[in-house]
Amino acid sequence: MSNFFTITALKNLKQTGSLFRSSKTLANKLVEPLGNNKDLVVIELGAGDGIITKQILSKIGGNSYLHSFEINLSFVPILENINDERLTIHNTCVSNLATIFSENKVDFVVSCLPLANIEHTFKKQLIEDVKFILKDNGSLIQYQYSKKDLEFLKNNFADTSTTLCIKNIPPAFIYNCKN
Repeated sequence: MSNFFTITALKNLKQTGSLFRSSKTLANKLVEPLGNNKDLVVIELGAGDGIITKQILSKIGGNSYLHSFEINLSFVPILENINDERLTIHNTCVSNLATIFSENKVDFVVSCLPLANIEHTFKKQLIEDVKFILKDNGSLIQYQYSKKDLEFLKNNFADTSTTLCIKNIPPAFIYNCKN
Protein backbone atom coordinates (compact mmCIF):
# COMPACT_ATOMS: atom_id res chain seq x y z
CA MET A 1 0.00 0.00 0.00
CA SER A 2 2.82 2.46 0.77
CA ASN A 3 4.25 2.04 -2.77
CA PHE A 4 0.87 3.16 -4.11
CA PHE A 5 1.00 6.18 -1.79
CA THR A 6 4.46 7.16 -3.06
CA ILE A 7 3.47 6.76 -6.71
CA THR A 8 0.34 8.83 -6.12
CA ALA A 9 2.31 11.45 -4.19
CA LEU A 10 4.80 11.85 -7.02
CA LYS A 11 1.94 12.95 -9.29
CA ASN A 12 1.15 15.93 -7.04
CA LEU A 13 3.67 16.30 -4.21
CA LYS A 14 2.53 19.81 -3.32
CA GLN A 15 -0.97 18.49 -2.58
CA THR A 16 0.14 15.29 -0.85
CA GLY A 17 2.96 16.90 1.13
CA SER A 18 5.13 13.79 1.45
CA LEU A 19 6.43 10.89 -0.58
CA PHE A 20 5.76 8.51 2.29
CA ARG A 21 2.59 7.62 4.10
CA SER A 22 2.34 8.35 7.79
CA SER A 23 3.80 5.72 10.09
CA LYS A 24 1.62 3.73 12.45
CA THR A 25 3.50 5.42 15.32
CA LEU A 26 2.54 8.87 14.01
CA ALA A 27 -1.06 7.74 13.51
CA ASN A 28 -1.20 6.46 17.11
CA LYS A 29 0.24 9.72 18.49
CA LEU A 30 -2.24 11.80 16.47
CA VAL A 31 -5.24 10.02 17.97
CA GLU A 32 -4.04 9.97 21.62
CA PRO A 33 -6.01 13.14 22.54
CA LEU A 34 -9.27 11.52 21.38
CA GLY A 35 -9.43 9.34 24.49
CA ASN A 36 -10.85 5.83 24.29
CA ASN A 37 -14.35 4.88 23.12
CA LYS A 38 -15.79 8.34 23.61
CA ASP A 39 -18.68 9.41 21.38
CA LEU A 40 -17.21 12.20 19.30
CA VAL A 41 -17.59 14.11 16.07
CA VAL A 42 -14.21 14.06 14.33
CA ILE A 43 -13.16 15.66 11.06
CA GLU A 44 -10.10 14.34 9.24
CA LEU A 45 -8.50 16.63 6.66
CA GLY A 46 -6.40 14.87 4.02
CA ALA A 47 -7.24 11.23 4.68
CA GLY A 48 -4.81 9.88 2.07
CA ASP A 49 -4.86 6.08 1.99
CA GLY A 50 -6.60 5.78 5.36
CA ILE A 51 -3.85 4.84 7.80
CA ILE A 52 -4.89 7.63 10.19
CA THR A 53 -8.57 7.14 9.36
CA LYS A 54 -8.36 3.57 10.64
CA GLN A 55 -6.61 4.69 13.85
CA ILE A 56 -9.30 7.30 14.50
CA LEU A 57 -12.03 4.68 14.01
CA SER A 58 -10.27 2.28 16.38
CA LYS A 59 -10.21 4.97 19.05
CA ILE A 60 -13.69 6.56 18.93
CA GLY A 61 -16.93 5.25 20.40
CA GLY A 62 -19.71 3.38 18.62
CA ASN A 63 -21.97 6.42 18.35
CA SER A 64 -19.24 8.66 16.95
CA TYR A 65 -18.99 10.22 13.53
CA LEU A 66 -15.85 10.55 11.43
CA HIS A 67 -15.96 12.81 8.37
CA SER A 68 -12.83 12.26 6.27
CA PHE A 69 -11.94 14.72 3.52
CA GLU A 70 -9.78 13.61 0.62
CA ILE A 71 -9.57 15.55 -2.62
CA ASN A 72 -7.28 13.10 -4.45
CA LEU A 73 -9.48 10.72 -6.45
CA SER A 74 -6.77 8.05 -6.39
CA PHE A 75 -7.20 7.59 -2.63
CA VAL A 76 -11.02 7.68 -2.47
CA PRO A 77 -11.61 4.02 -3.51
CA ILE A 78 -9.19 2.88 -0.79
CA LEU A 79 -11.07 4.92 1.80
CA GLU A 80 -14.39 3.57 0.53
CA ASN A 81 -13.14 0.04 1.30
CA ILE A 82 -13.01 0.90 5.00
CA ASN A 83 -16.22 -0.74 6.10
CA ASP A 84 -17.44 1.36 9.02
CA GLU A 85 -20.85 3.00 9.31
CA ARG A 86 -19.36 5.82 11.40
CA LEU A 87 -17.24 6.98 8.43
CA THR A 88 -18.39 9.49 5.82
CA ILE A 89 -15.96 10.28 3.00
CA HIS A 90 -16.04 13.74 1.46
CA ASN A 91 -14.32 14.02 -1.92
CA THR A 92 -14.35 17.80 -1.83
CA CYS A 93 -12.10 20.69 -0.91
CA VAL A 94 -11.76 21.55 2.76
CA SER A 95 -12.82 25.10 1.90
CA ASN A 96 -16.39 23.81 2.38
CA LEU A 97 -16.03 23.01 6.10
CA ALA A 98 -18.07 25.94 7.40
CA THR A 99 -20.90 25.20 4.95
CA ILE A 100 -21.04 21.47 5.74
CA PHE A 101 -20.76 21.70 9.55
CA SER A 102 -22.52 23.98 12.00
CA GLU A 103 -20.83 26.22 14.51
CA ASN A 104 -19.56 24.59 17.68
CA LYS A 105 -20.39 20.98 16.65
CA VAL A 106 -17.03 19.21 16.21
CA ASP A 107 -14.87 17.73 18.98
CA PHE A 108 -11.63 17.22 17.01
CA VAL A 109 -10.19 18.13 13.65
CA VAL A 110 -7.27 15.86 12.74
CA SER A 111 -5.37 17.51 9.90
CA CYS A 112 -2.86 15.82 7.66
CA LEU A 113 -2.83 18.75 5.24
CA PRO A 114 0.61 20.10 4.30
CA LEU A 115 0.09 23.61 5.74
CA ALA A 116 3.52 24.71 4.54
CA ASN A 117 2.35 24.17 0.94
CA ILE A 118 -0.91 26.07 1.32
CA GLU A 119 -1.22 29.71 0.26
CA HIS A 120 -1.55 32.02 3.30
CA THR A 121 -5.00 33.45 2.51
CA PHE A 122 -6.49 29.97 2.07
CA LYS A 123 -4.70 28.71 5.19
CA LYS A 124 -6.03 31.63 7.25
CA GLN A 125 -9.60 30.97 6.07
CA LEU A 126 -9.21 27.24 6.75
CA ILE A 127 -8.14 27.90 10.35
CA GLU A 128 -11.03 30.34 10.83
CA ASP A 129 -13.43 27.65 9.54
CA VAL A 130 -11.88 25.03 11.84
CA LYS A 131 -12.29 27.34 14.83
CA PHE A 132 -15.91 28.03 13.79
CA ILE A 133 -16.90 24.33 13.73
CA LEU A 134 -14.91 23.27 16.83
CA LYS A 135 -16.68 23.05 20.17
CA ASP A 136 -15.41 25.41 22.87
CA ASN A 137 -13.23 22.64 24.30
CA GLY A 138 -12.39 21.20 20.87
CA SER A 139 -8.94 20.71 19.36
CA LEU A 140 -7.17 20.86 16.04
CA ILE A 141 -4.52 18.15 15.86
CA GLN A 142 -2.13 18.97 13.03
CA TYR A 143 1.15 17.42 12.02
CA GLN A 144 3.91 18.98 9.96
CA TYR A 145 7.49 18.21 8.98
CA SER A 146 8.78 21.63 10.03
CA LYS A 147 7.87 24.30 12.57
CA LYS A 148 7.19 26.82 9.81
CA ASP A 149 3.53 27.29 10.81
CA LEU A 150 3.92 26.95 14.58
CA GLU A 151 3.70 30.71 15.22
CA PHE A 152 0.74 30.96 12.85
CA LEU A 153 -1.11 28.30 14.86
CA LYS A 154 -0.10 29.83 18.21
CA ASN A 155 -1.47 33.17 17.03
CA ASN A 156 -4.82 31.56 16.14
CA PHE A 157 -5.43 29.29 19.13
CA ALA A 158 -5.45 29.98 22.87
CA ASP A 159 -3.30 26.93 23.67
CA THR A 160 -0.91 25.12 21.32
CA SER A 161 1.38 22.30 22.42
CA THR A 162 3.98 20.50 20.31
CA THR A 163 5.35 16.97 20.38
CA LEU A 164 7.82 15.29 18.06
CA CYS A 165 7.35 11.89 16.45
CA ILE A 166 10.75 10.62 15.35
CA LYS A 167 9.40 7.24 14.20
CA ASN A 168 8.12 8.63 10.92
CA ILE A 169 9.78 9.44 7.60
CA PRO A 170 10.45 12.30 7.88
CA PRO A 171 10.06 12.96 11.62
CA ALA A 172 6.92 14.98 12.30
CA PHE A 173 5.86 17.71 14.71
CA ILE A 174 2.37 17.23 16.14
CA TYR A 175 0.49 20.33 17.20
CA ASN A 176 -2.49 20.13 19.55
CA CYS A 177 -4.31 23.45 19.21
CA LYS A 178 -7.23 24.32 21.51
CA ASN A 179 -9.71 27.16 21.26
